[in-house]
Amino acid sequence: MIKVTTLSLAGEDDRGSNYLWDCTRTGEFMLCYRHAGSSSGQHYHTGISDNKNPEIMFLLTGKALIHWCPVGGNEICTTEVTAPARVEVPINLWHQLIAETDCCFIELNSMADVQKDSVRVWRTDLEKMIIEKQ
Repeated sequence: MIKVTTLSLAGEDDRGSNYLWDCTRTGEFMLCYRHAGSSSGQHYHTGISDNKNPEIMFLLTGKALIHWCPVGGNEICTTEVTAPARVEVPINLWHQLIAETDCCFIELNSMADVQKDSVRVWRTDLEKMIIEKQ
């Protein structure tokens, strides 16, 4: 299951607002910008890479839908995420992010982590597998 946590508001005034978030990871991370209607993901992670076990991202701006299904599951679920929020995706959970609005997020992993530990399953293929199981 996708875990979404709202970030803690630390302060707010006429300049804007400040939010706190904890990061125990180090290394190279990805800053991602997505246009409304675009899709990312359509894969799952096996845990080979520590930074994908679990996958952690911070949605900084905008709103997104995360479609997800446990590997071998029989239903695609949807979780709506509104910034600012922390999103945690466990291993062996197929997921796809659809940007509802233009949005920006940070993934606490590198491109090397993505290449090392991503199993691509296109949504249409996942839907076929679910139908065949029923």
